Amino acid sequence: MATEKRGMSTADFEEAIFELEGSSEYKNIIVYGDSGVGKTVLAGSLPGTNFWFAGEPGYISAIRLGGKGRGRLIPDTATALAGVSWLEDGAAKQFDWLVVDGASTMGNKFLLGYAAEAFDANPMKRAHRNLPDKPDYFNTQNFMKGWVARLIDLPCNVLITAHTMRTEDTDGELLVLPGIQGKGGEVSNYICGLMHCVGYLDIRIKKTEEGPQEVRRLLWRETRDPKTDVKYFAKDQFNMLPRWMDDTNMTEVLQTIDAGEEQPAAPVPVKATRRRARA
Repeated sequence: MATEKRGMSTADFEEAIFELEGSSEYKNIIVYGDSGVGKTVLAGSLPGTNFWFAGEPGYISAIRLGGKGRGRLIPDTATALAGVSWLEDGAAKQFDWLVVDGASTMGNKFLLGYAAEAFDANPMKRAHRNLPDKPDYFNTQNFMKGWVARLIDLPCNVLITAHTMRTEDTDGELLVLPGIQGKGGEVSNYICGLMHCVGYLDIRIKKTEEGPQEVRRLLWRETRDPKTDVKYFAKDQFNMLPRWMDDTNMTEVLQTIDAGEEQPAAPVPVKATRRRARA
């Protein structure tokens, strides 16, 4: 990373210019949903050899699905920084995907870490070791922005999983988006902006000829629930994914993206009712 103080020659700038035609870009995807809907299971279906930044327990489910690669528990910002530096130093070439599993949990750990560090440095200015103050929130938000941006810049695909956040949009309507700590969803919006695809995973009850059937529905287009008027944020910059996919896996998702056939618009899912995820 650098600032304008270090400077860059025009020759160095020109050397890194690439042709848009035929250029290849790595895929950056975030999948979010309530606890228990199957985000880690979905991430475990990624093909290839992958590196996992594990923010919370549960990665065993990925191993049981045959996930291959390596991983590291991320308890604090120091570990997270060391990890991205290790990848930048050349380790990223070993992996097809970088998986940040549990970005929401990581953000909470980082926040409490900043609060504890500030309390230990000057306990007279803090009410409690586990009570974050404004600087701790700002540190956490800026750290997440910078850390994820560095991961995105690596020569590797990136998949992030996160919990849900419920907030109001600029029109005062309830909006559901990835739960990455930041007032009004500002940090979540920033990180979503770095992604090619944002998917919302939920358990739905689908009406079939055999009767009601429980499915795990992955939304790829922003959708408004007609019963609650709640908006669920999603996007697909490739414009290759359908509005939603039921009981899918990441291999199928990637095959759909790479198929090169633009998906026709699908109707808003009005017949499948939402069901609260099991813990």
